[in-house]
Amino acid sequence: MIGSDLDDDMKNSWGTDPVIFNALNQEFNFSLDAACSALNTKVPKCFLTINDDALSVDWHRKLKTYEQKNLNVWCNPPYGKGYIKKFFNKAIEQKAKGVTSVFLVPATLDAQWLPINDISEIRIITGGRLSFYHPITGKKVNGNTKGSMFVIFRPSKMPLSIRLVDRNELINLGTKDL
Repeated sequence: MIGSDLDDDMKNSWGTDPVIFNALNQEFNFSLDAACSALNTKVPKCFLTINDDALSVDWHRKLKTYEQKNLNVWCNPPYGKGYIKKFFNKAIEQKAKGVTSVFLVPATLDAQWLPINDISEIRIITGGRLSFYHPITGKKVNGNTKGSMFVIFRPSKMPLSIRLVDRNELINLGTKDL
């Protein structure tokens, strides 16, 4: 459980480790960060904060407004009750418009919020747990109580693939070019 000294907005605002983001960004070259703060965005040119309400914004239109040719979205959504499912529903809506979305979420394959029939790929992180960045101090915090996985929604209709990705390999890949 995340410390009780944080309000609900802060509990849902933990930042992604830039090394982990960089490992995925090398593959996807993200053009939009769909759930961040101005301080922890991973895509500084195009991002959505809580004030922008990413669930009501058309991500495809936002990308086109910023003249992005690549329609790949990064999202470390709020983990509070119901948010992951809402963001996944948004990704399903957006993939019909040609948008690919990559999510970093808890590795919970039996969760009701996991829409297996609409997902293109799940990458389960093995070999250790990821660290996240504290929403107030901005410092890296170890001791995540759950494993993590990447859930990928692609516009093409392809069968779901599931693979394992070693955390240390992600870290090694992500430290290149930083």
